[in-house]
Amino acid sequence: MENNKTVNIAEKVKAVAIAAIGVGIFSQGTFYFKEQSSYNVPRILYPVFELLGNVGLAVSMLILGLGLAFWAYTKWKNADGKPAIFGLIAVATFAIFFSILFFANKKASPEELMKASEEARAKGIEKINSAAQPDFGSPEIDAHFTAFETLLKDYAAAYKNKNEHEIVAKESAYMEWNKNSAVLMQKLETPNQKQQFALYLAKLSIKWQEVK
Repeated sequence: MENNKTVNIAEKVKAVAIAAIGVGIFSQGTFYFKEQSSYNVPRILYPVFELLGNVGLAVSMLILGLGLAFWAYTKWKNADGKPAIFGLIAVATFAIFFSILFFANKKASPEELMKASEEARAKGIEKINSAAQPDFGSPEIDAHFTAFETLLKDYAAAYKNKNEHEIVAKESAYMEWNKNSAVLMQKLETPNQKQQFALYLAKLSIKWQEVK
């Protein structure tokens, strides 16, 4: 029993660390829909920035940040952590990162920074929500998007029925689906196609989060 408690505490610490990274990436990404004089680009996303510019980077950071936060939440829940506490930690972490962004941009007042962040976030979300399913003439990609809709429907049903086993199974399947998304994106030929794909992935990610 004592060993289980120690393991759960360790897993919760890992979850908080992962969530902090995810929230930091997400909050930074909301600023990048507007051109900046400089960018803090995660190494893994540098090729995206090179191909798609600041908008592609912003979308990718939102997806990556949400993905990490979702992973952290899953680890927290599996360690018998209370969702409400995790939510408080996530909100507090976002507030801390917002303060860091403010002090990193001393020329802006708190009101200006908050307004710019909100406008950039709203425009980014609007652009994501208006994204239509791209047609690349690829049966493989079409089937990939169809698989998401089926998975989303099953995930929503699992949540409605409070079936914890199915919820975990669908969350795991969604992570595998995201991995396949990255593989498929690399098969696209042009930066414009990759940007369309990334925007639509962001829209689907929002739909997935709305189930909870």
